[in-house]
Amino acid sequence: MRPAGQISVIAFLLALFTAHTSWAVAGKDTILMDAEGLASFETAAGAPFQTTTTAPRKNYPAELIRKIQQGLANQGFFLGAIDGRYGAKTENAIRAYQKSADLFVDGVPSSQLALDLETGGKVGELVKRLKKARKSTTELARASLMSRPETRDLLDGAESLDNTPHNSKDCMLKPEPRCLLAEASLSAADIEKPEMRDWALGEILTSQARAGLADDAIGTTRRIHDPRLIMVALRDIAKAQATAGQTEAALAAVDIIPDLSQQIEAYVAIAEIQANLGQVKEAAETAKHLEQYLSRLKTSLSKVTFHTRVAVILYKAGYKKQSASHITAAEDLVRKIHAEKDRDEGKRYIAGAHAETNNPARAMTVLKTVKSSAEDVPVLIAAATKLAQAGDADEALITADAIEAVRYRALVLARIASYQAGGGDLESARTTMDKALTAAVTIKFPFAKAYAYSRIALALNDISISSDNDLKLLDEALSTAGLIKDERLKAHILWTITDVRGAANDQDGAATAKKKATTATESIKSPFSRVWMLCDIAEERAKRGHIDAAWTLFNDALAEAKTISHPWGRARSLGKVASTMTVLVDQTSMLAARQP
Repeated sequence: MRPAGQISVIAFLLALFTAHTSWAVAGKDTILMDAEGLASFETAAGAPFQTTTTAPRKNYPAELIRKIQQGLANQGFFLGAIDGRYGAKTENAIRAYQKSADLFVDGVPSSQLALDLETGGKVGELVKRLKKARKSTTELARASLMSRPETRDLLDGAESLDNTPHNSKDCMLKPEPRCLLAEASLSAADIEKPEMRDWALGEILTSQARAGLADDAIGTTRRIHDPRLIMVALRDIAKAQATAGQTEAALAAVDIIPDLSQQIEAYVAIAEIQANLGQVKEAAETAKHLEQYLSRLKTSLSKVTFHTRVAVILYKAGYKKQSASHITAAEDLVRKIHAEKDRDEGKRYIAGAHAETNNPARAMTVLKTVKSSAEDVPVLIAAATKLAQAGDADEALITADAIEAVRYRALVLARIASYQAGGGDLESARTTMDKALTAAVTIKFPFAKAYAYSRIALALNDISISSDNDLKLLDEALSTAGLIKDERLKAHILWTITDVRGAANDQDGAATAKKKATTATESIKSPFSRVWMLCDIAEERAKRGHIDAAWTLFNDALAEAKTISHPWGRARSLGKVASTMTVLVDQTSMLAARQP
């Protein structure tokens, strides 16, 4: 059983978002507050004493008032008795809460306010639990980090950070995740458009929760007025915790997402992350946990989708028998679907599951029983990839040829070429790559063409390495990357090629690619885009264990972020930098802990 405290942070977040939509107009009435009410309210809410209010004295349902009082008490706004009676103490506590959340202040209770308070309290608990979990799992790593002179400065002063007043100048001189996020929050406050401000705050919230900054995260949640963005933040927090190996915290975050479909999607995402990280037992447990939701799905097609996705997760986790049983269950359901369109869609899900579970032949057999359409593409891509992985390049190429959309066919051909090169068939890889390049030239959509060139460049680099670091193929890879019109994507691919060459001990090739990557980075017109791209590369380097190289790019990103003055760009850039710094500190700590 998961500990209940894990859900502190997220519960509070969602309780808040419901009240964000609570708007009412009140009449006027004069009410005197007694001495007990004065003490309770001023202590709990920190608001000045007022002898009058403007809310009408209506007879609200006792159960509604009781829920609101409990929610207010949980968040420190109400210290009176939970008695279901709407009086001056309750009204003023509501007002204090509304003011803290930047809402219209009227002191009026509503069912929306009650739901907001209830869910938000859970979010607050989750944030606090995340902070506690993060502290307990990093203590040993912190000790190792502090014992090393070259890494001690990364954490110096972090213990007292929560009690340190924010100082912008000091933050820029000696940045830490919390002060960077405080800077981001200040910039977000200056964003004029509410929807853009909420977007930036949602990213800041995710970064705060990831860094274990419970109180800050709770404060940010109160400022987000779009409940959809809070749910996105919950999903992102869950995925970040799963990636960091914090399964309990990840599942606790998902548990309080109110929308069933989004909740299931988040659970599936966590299980997929676990399976991809090799955490097979955890992935299987998460998949099993998902089964309780099957009865809550209303349509046969949604149940088919559920079974096929769980089947793939279980297969990756090594539970092949259980995986097969889910595919069988999906097949049984599809037979009972009467609408042809839904039945065909269900069959495509089943075909995709067969492809993802290393049965591409069966996938193609199922696909032949439905009417051909653009929706076949994901299945064809998965089948072609699995065939190439298995060494059946001829069948993979035949499957790729069935993909009519040239933008997808080019990607698959590049992938097949990489597998051919890895298997030692360099001549065939070269032929397949030529087909991929020919297909890419004909792509009409600019970004689709840029993305195809990016995959081809990476594949050419792979073939070059498989050919004993062939310089001619490296030049072709770099030239193909040069065809990418999206500057941020181009720079990202060139940095990736740089790192891959370095990992292959081709220092000359890495140096050549680095020069082009640096030039491409400087060509990115938007400072915000440069920051985002550099942070992404830094995180990739850290996860591969290249800590020094990761910190080098992080410092470049931080220097760039400092120059941004526009509130929208500055808020999001500093939020991204803070998130990346958290990842790098964690990775540095773990690496230090592993070393003798």
